[in-house]
Amino acid sequence: MKKFTLVFAFLVTVVSQSLLAQGNIDTKKFKFDMAIPEGYGFKQSEKDGFTKIEGYNAESDTKINAYAYMGAIDKSKIYAFGSKESGIEKKNWTSVDNGESENGFAWWEVYEAEVGEKMMYAVIAKNAYSEVYYMFYALATPESFEKFQDQYMEWAMSCQGIK
Repeated sequence: MKKFTLVFAFLVTVVSQSLLAQGNIDTKKFKFDMAIPEGYGFKQSEKDGFTKIEGYNAESDTKINAYAYMGAIDKSKIYAFGSKESGIEKKNWTSVDNGESENGFAWWEVYEAEVGEKMMYAVIAKNAYSEVYYMFYALATPESFEKFQDQYMEWAMSCQGIK
């Protein structure tokens, strides 16, 4: 099984299980679903045309963010936005996997990056049913990724495009 499929499956499971506990976040409005991992305080805002759903867990020192852009946008703008938000430039992202027609996404790309004390796993995707584009990422220290990798995988696998 490809590394992306494992990461993606993880994200989908965590988000689905925790979304009920986080009633103030309505991801369905933006045509995606994701689990909200336990112990994360999530908030929703708007930034540069993206709807931003961000969460942080102090115990694991981890940031988990999801972004949705409603309407057409060039991938390069998503990468630039993701670089700015994560603090890790696109040139440092390594492609891990990509594919089409899975988990409600027309296409998806998975990246990982490690710069200094920051490690990121990111998914860039387009909804299969609507003109909505996404970026999902988890940002933590390498030690946190190793220690909490099951939780990160669960969250990753919970992310999916919906009608």
